[in-house]
Amino acid sequence: MHNVDLPAAVIGFGGVHLALRAEADGIARLAESGAHGAARRRARLLAQVLAIHHHTEDTLLWPALEERHPGFALTTPELEDQHRRLDEELADLPGNVHLIEAVQPLLIAHLEAEEQRALPVWLASFSAEEHKRFGRMLQRSTPLGDAGLMIAWLLDATPDAALPVARRHIPASLQAIHKLWWRGRYERRWGRFDRYDQFDPAVADSMGTLALAS
Repeated sequence: MHNVDLPAAVIGFGGVHLALRAEADGIARLAESGAHGAARRRARLLAQVLAIHHHTEDTLLWPALEERHPGFALTTPELEDQHRRLDEELADLPGNVHLIEAVQPLLIAHLEAEEQRALPVWLASFSAEEHKRFGRMLQRSTPLGDAGLMIAWLLDATPDAALPVARRHIPASLQAIHKLWWRGRYERRWGRFDRYDQFDPAVADSMGTLALAS
């Protein structure tokens, strides 16, 4: 496989999408096995990390891309409807974890729609230096509490094959805070991701995004 030097922020975007797919697949497996307490806990976590991700997209990424392409809207009626339906389904999921059967395909369709619409424009719209500046802006604009949750969750839920890529793109200072503080706090509240050898095909297929940069 040829190495591709993707911008760190783009890799981060792909990493979050990869972990979201894996998290939904993990909840489905927990629900199927009867581990409903763990499934409810991870369902609440899924809703929280997705909300943080959507907030970053809506307030930073989409406006930055639309500024460079006036008239090109990243937020479409289809994506808005998916946002609304995901919010509704995720609100109900902890009360009935078997609703993951409806949430999972909706989440995957939403992530694929974002990737297909945003990534080509994103990669074509920024110079190498602009990619770096945007990545620094994303880091500075994320509240420390949200950053701690997202880093702990990414290191927990990212499939093993993609973890080295994820670690390389988390600043060493934040990894140190994670080891000293965030990881323990995270695991006490949310538990650990239930790892397994076989992934849903949608999760396995999506791993190519990060593998390109490995």
